[in-house]
Amino acid sequence: GELFCVPREVEINLIDTPGHVDFSVEVHRSVAVLDGAVLVVDAVAGVQAQTETVWRAIRNTHAERGNSTNGTDANAKKIADDGNATTNPNSTDDNNNNNNNSNNSNNTQYNKSHAAHGAHRHEPLPAMMFINKMDRDGADFRHAIDTVKRKLKGSHPVAVQLPLYRMENANSQGNDATTNDSSNSNSRNCLDPDIVAGTLSEPPPHGEFVGVLDIVHMRALIYPPNAEGLTMEEAVPTVVDLRKMANVTSENANASQVLNAALEARRELIAALANVDEDMEDLYLEAMMMEEEENEGSSHDNTTANGTIYQSCPILNTVSTSQIQSSLRRTTLSRSIMPTFCGAALRGLGVEPLLDAVAGYLPCPLDRLPPSLKLLGNSAAASSSSKSKKNPKSGSMSSEHESEITLGHPLHPSTLAYVFKVLHMKGRGGSGDGRVAFARVYSGTLKARDSVRVISPSSFDGMTSLGGSDDDDTHGKKSISNTKHPVERIGGMLELSGGKFDNLQDGVCLSGDVCALVGLKGVVTGDTLLLTSAGVSSGGGDKSGYKSTNKSKSNNNNKTSDVNWKQYMDGVHLAGLTSPKPVLTIRVEANSSSEQSRLSAALSLLSVEDPSLVVEETPTTTLISGLGELHMEIVLDRLRREFGLEVRTGKPAVAYRETVDLKDGEGTVETDGFVEYDRAVGGVRLQGAVRLRLSSRISSNGVGCVPPEEPVVTLSRETRAYFGLDPKGSSEDESEHKYPPSLKALLSGVRGSLKRGRVGPYPLANLECRILDVDSELSNSPETLPGAMRAAAANAVTTLLETLAKDGRLVVLEPKMNVEISVPREKVGFVLSDLTARRGVVDDVAMGDDGAGGSGGSDHIKAMVKAEVPLVEILGYANSLRSLTGGEGAFSAEYKGHAPKEG
Repeated sequence: GELFCVPREVEINLIDTPGHVDFSVEVHRSVAVLDGAVLVVDAVAGVQAQTETVWRAIRNTHAERGNSTNGTDANAKKIADDGNATTNPNSTDDNNNNNNNSNNSNNTQYNKSHAAHGAHRHEPLPAMMFINKMDRDGADFRHAIDTVKRKLKGSHPVAVQLPLYRMENANSQGNDATTNDSSNSNSRNCLDPDIVAGTLSEPPPHGEFVGVLDIVHMRALIYPPNAEGLTMEEAVPTVVDLRKMANVTSENANASQVLNAALEARRELIAALANVDEDMEDLYLEAMMMEEEENEGSSHDNTTANGTIYQSCPILNTVSTSQIQSSLRRTTLSRSIMPTFCGAALRGLGVEPLLDAVAGYLPCPLDRLPPSLKLLGNSAAASSSSKSKKNPKSGSMSSEHESEITLGHPLHPSTLAYVFKVLHMKGRGGSGDGRVAFARVYSGTLKARDSVRVISPSSFDGMTSLGGSDDDDTHGKKSISNTKHPVERIGGMLELSGGKFDNLQDGVCLSGDVCALVGLKGVVTGDTLLLTSAGVSSGGGDKSGYKSTNKSKSNNNNKTSDVNWKQYMDGVHLAGLTSPKPVLTIRVEANSSSEQSRLSAALSLLSVEDPSLVVEETPTTTLISGLGELHMEIVLDRLRREFGLEVRTGKPAVAYRETVDLKDGEGTVETDGFVEYDRAVGGVRLQGAVRLRLSSRISSNGVGCVPPEEPVVTLSRETRAYFGLDPKGSSEDESEHKYPPSLKALLSGVRGSLKRGRVGPYPLANLECRILDVDSELSNSPETLPGAMRAAAANAVTTLLETLAKDGRLVVLEPKMNVEISVPREKVGFVLSDLTARRGVVDDVAMGDDGAGGSGGSDHIKAMVKAEVPLVEILGYANSLRSLTGGEGAFSAEYKGHAPKEG
């Protein structure tokens, strides 16, 4: 009821992702469509390897570096001020004034984000933290927060709740009293004498977790016993207002302990907010001055009468709850802090306050920057030229777009949606394979029976021309504009309610919402959906939906309307999903030839659902590649469970790579002049000569422990001039589809030879191959020149690699894993010896209390071993660890990168 609800309707879409590192692609594709995140941390184990992976996806350090502090963070703070009047029921007058001017401030925000297109491909997410499993043995709220501070860079966790415990020596009468009071009333003015609070300075008390201490509202929420088995009405917690507590006396030491813990935590919360929020800093400094003046004049007894502690402290008394809430929202949106909550989700403890905080502190779609878009067709060049127009006096952007609301903003009328997940549900999807597409609608409205254009990044990769001469750009844009994007009709929508997927009659999905679409046969993860006509809110193809909000300049508005309508009809797309490279490959084989076709069809469906699953089929073998052992086990289990296929599997194969060792001070290696190829094939002479150079793409000269990068091929000025291109141009800014056939053949020959090394049959990585010069006696023979260039390029690469292999300059890279092993202290020696035998390098061993932050609990009798181990050495490690530790050990492994193989 009113205990937990803000006075308005709030719709929250929850997307739960797996925590295991083998399914990191699920995290990344969810982050792409989220507005905010709740990071769940285990109260016993604290931060684990997979927690760090999730945190990097949430904050996306590359995107954060791309946004200036004065841009993104300042804008987020401004939006937070504007949004408080609608989200926070206790908003201040300043926030209401900001809300009255929200149209002007929002227009400024739209313009800034429009000018920054591309700098916020995936804007880092504001986040809160939930310390879960507080009811387990060994749970330690303080230890969990300490591990977050140490391991998650830039997290800045700030506790807004403390755990409440019922002491172990509590009698049954106290429990019965709590239950009876909860059934009669959900509000009380006293605490049971056996309730104590956990703090951030002492180990947790030995007792049962029964509720949370709300520091912001200064109240205790005590849940009834066995809350997980009660109905929603029966499970409402008892609420004790700490500011009206009647039993803070010397006889009730526990009640005094709870109140003192809450007051101390509230002071720390206000101080933490003052460090990152200017408004709170002013209030805090003013209260500090008042406190100093009162301390000089008189001294107070902090334990005498009810309420004296609270009222006698200016810091606590002058900073109101509404001011703390406003500051929490501002700092959360600016990613300056991470509000931290606690609870036991399985039992339903602490869930309602967390949902309230999601509505109150995390952003709504209006608080986020529009997604980065890439324009297709001729409008891309027009947009690029219009963006570059500067005011000659101020140097700022032209006023033509100052009042424009960009496509992708929730208030824009035209529909833009992004498909972030695809599943196959038999009997649900309208297509033959039961395909259901989960999409986020950024702007406009999506309805059942709408016809949509499906724009896949794969359909125009390498086609968009962003550089070169004007003539070349025009040629490239025309080719893109003529690309046919498939049009499909939405067959219907499914209701998203937990695990239930019921059909929605006349389903409608508004901007900022998430929907499940059926009937789209060719949609895959990463596709962008546009309606077949623009100006949705105006009906049909009317362009009026693009009119600017500033109606005083009708001529400019009409011009802008025409430009935006043309951009929408030409097509735009959002950044597609980038999947991590596979590190493990398994050969699978059907039991009979009749089941082979079923196996191929099943793997095709699974690869559509999971972009990180790579399937390679040849006439003789079928290979599946993924991110780890668990990933492969899940795929094989789904084949058996969902498709009824029993398959035979081969031994897992690790994804090795090769590279060039450039550690000896030589930053590059190149061929000894031209490498000539001259042969006759089928009576046709193929002649050509190529000179090229290899260099490293990474700072560690190609052999550091980093994820491997695909080789890139670049062209020198001489090579570009030979094929008739602008010598001053850049291959990075051009579309290869416009290259002459002979140049395409040259690039194909180089790339093909780089796919197979000379030490082993492994692709090369972390290299840049620059073609310095080419020559051929067949320049006047366009029929034979492409074949000659392909053969000459492949011969030059092969010759250089063979020379490097003879000199011992080619090295094999193998995947390395960061491993965390929880093991009983008496078994640490056995585990360390086993890791050494597996070529592992032990980074750290935390024994007992040292690894647990100095707190008690059964988990702290175990040690935590951290090591770096080659992936090939820990295949099947779970069984070995169980044998070494008598079944008490557990481990997690996270891919770190590829490093040179030893021996």
